[in-house]
Amino acid sequence: MTGLKDIIANNEIRIRRGIKAWSALQRLRKDRGNTDALQQLKKFQKDLGYGLLLHSYTKNIADATPAQIHQAAVHSVPRVAPMFFTFRLMVVCGFLLLMLFVATAWAVYRNNFMQKRWLLRAALFSLPLPWIAAELGWFVAEYGRQPWTISGILPTSLSTSSLSAASVGASLSAFVIFYAGLTIVEMYLMIKYARKGPDALHAH
Repeated sequence: MTGLKDIIANNEIRIRRGIKAWSALQRLRKDRGNTDALQQLKKFQKDLGYGLLLHSYTKNIADATPAQIHQAAVHSVPRVAPMFFTFRLMVVCGFLLLMLFVATAWAVYRNNFMQKRWLLRAALFSLPLPWIAAELGWFVAEYGRQPWTISGILPTSLSTSSLSAASVGASLSAFVIFYAGLTIVEMYLMIKYARKGPDALHAH
């Protein structure tokens, strides 16, 4: 089985090849008739994206030092611990919800749902679980693909938004306020009708 050290070593080789592809591309931009540069680009073009990883460490990729190349290779692999624990927490949330669904379906079938107070409490306290599982899933997906926007082709450092920090902060604040308002309304309605009990569901 390929280990992390092997992956990093292989990525370092691909970064060095990517430097050659990037250098050839720069030469072709200056002289499109440069056949040597064209041949070099064709030979190493599959590793061009790995060369672009150096964009975060140096302005001129062709002048990258061995230390910068090694650093880029190390950072080409996400840290294991965050991925390991978030993925497993997501799975735990899924299994807890599955067990709750099975227990609830059985209680409904036996027509004794309202007598099982522990099940009612479990249903209440499990409300955040789908949200937690979804957020953990997003973390696994987004953190796990770093440092790539398109794997092996486009690094995230070259695909960031051109929006200003103020614009991003304003839009994020608007979303937070909007969804916080929806949460408040939802909790108010849930508490209101929960206090009235099951009879509130029937018209008189």
